[in-house]
Order: sequence, then structure tokens, then C-alpha cells
Amino acid sequence: MNQILEWLFAKPLQVEIISIWIITGVVIALVFAINNAIKKADVMAKPTGLVLIGVLIVQTFSTITKDNMGARHYKNYAPYVGALALYLFFSNISGLFGLAQPTANYSVTLTLALITFILIQRAVFMSNGFVKFFTRFFEPYPVFFVMNFFGAIAPLVSMSLRLFGNITGGTIIMMLFYSFTGYVAGFVPVIGQFDFIGPLIGPFLHAYFDLFVGFIQMFVFISLTTVFIGNEFPSEPETTN
Repeated sequence: MNQILEWLFAKPLQVEIISIWIITGVVIALVFAINNAIKKADVMAKPTGLVLIGVLIVQTFSTITKDNMGARHYKNYAPYVGALALYLFFSNISGLFGLAQPTANYSVTLTLALITFILIQRAVFMSNGFVKFFTRFFEPYPVFFVMNFFGAIAPLVSMSLRLFGNITGGTIIMMLFYSFTGYVAGFVPVIGQFDFIGPLIGPFLHAYFDLFVGFIQMFVFISLTTVFIGNEFPSEPETTN
């Protein structure tokens, strides 16, 4: 037992772990703050402040989940989708605050994609039952097993790599940008002792790679999550007014 503990604590702590703790704390604090504000709010008054933010968050992600999963199942998944969206958004933009982006670590994106993968398999099991859950890999013929198997795990690979690749790509580009501007600034006498070019151009690139790309990748991830899960449930009949 002591050898196991020594081996665990001998491993260097990944810098993203600190960011994960901080971002998780921020999301939890935001949820509790909104919950506390809603409890104290006047139900007859127009929502403002944190109450308005809470209403917008719930309405937005409930609508996204309902559109992709249907009215019958969305309530079971909307809270998770909302929490996932908040975590991904804060993780993707954390580089703006000097933190290591958790989503630039493949173990994080793979874990999030694995949760989606498990929820997809759960939806398959709920919709088709125990026998169909396994026999689907051999349809329409047993020779299609390999194709069906890799088709089932494709969302796990594609979602984890897409999120990881886009966030990591932006991080690498910004590192190269600041290295280049620092190199160019070095040719300027006196003031070239520090990178004075990067801070002038960098904010525009951060607005794209951190804010815009971070938001888009969050939206893509939760959209794929709801679509992949929703596709495994039976189609609901259209209602007419």
C-alpha cells in the first residue's frame, strides 16, 4: 500500500488539475448563487441580475435539449447538458485569465466524451432492450460486426479529438504568435527589451481563439451530445394544434 501511495504522489501534478479545481469551484459557486437569488426573488417581479441569468441558462439549454431529444426525454438530460455547457465554456476561455485550459488536455476531453458515450449506450439499451443492445452489432449480417462496432465508438473518438484539437490548436498558435512578436520586438532598440507588439495585436486573436472558438466548441460538443443521444430514442409523433 505504501508503495502505491509513493508511486501516486511521486507523479508530477499536471497543471490542468489546478484549473479543473478552480473552474469546477466557479461553476458550483455560480449555480449556488443563482439558486440563492431565485429563492429570494419575487415571483411576480421581472427577472433581473442572477435570476435573469439563471432563467436564460435554463431556457436556452432546455430548448436545445428538447429540440434534439424530444419532449419525452429532454428533462432527464437538460440539467447535465447545462452543467456541461458551463464547464466547457469556462474551461475553453480560462486561458484569458492565465489558467491552463483543461480542454487542452486530452484526458479531460476524452472523459467528457466518455460520459456522452455512456449516455448514448444507455439510450440504446432503454430503447431496444438487453438482447437488441448486443445483436445490433451483427445487423444486417454478422460480417458487419467490425463496421458496426467502430461506428458505435466513433462518437467517443471524434468528439474527444475535435474538442481537444481545436482548443490545443488555438493555444499553440498563440504561443507561436507571442514567440514571433517577442523576436521581432528584439530588433527595436531600448523598448525592444520587452514584447511591446504582442499586447497590441494579441487581444484580437484572443477574442477569436479563446472567446469565439471556445464558445463554438462548447456549442458543438453539447449539440452532438444531445443529437447522438436523441437519435437513439424512438421518434415522437408530431403534435398538431
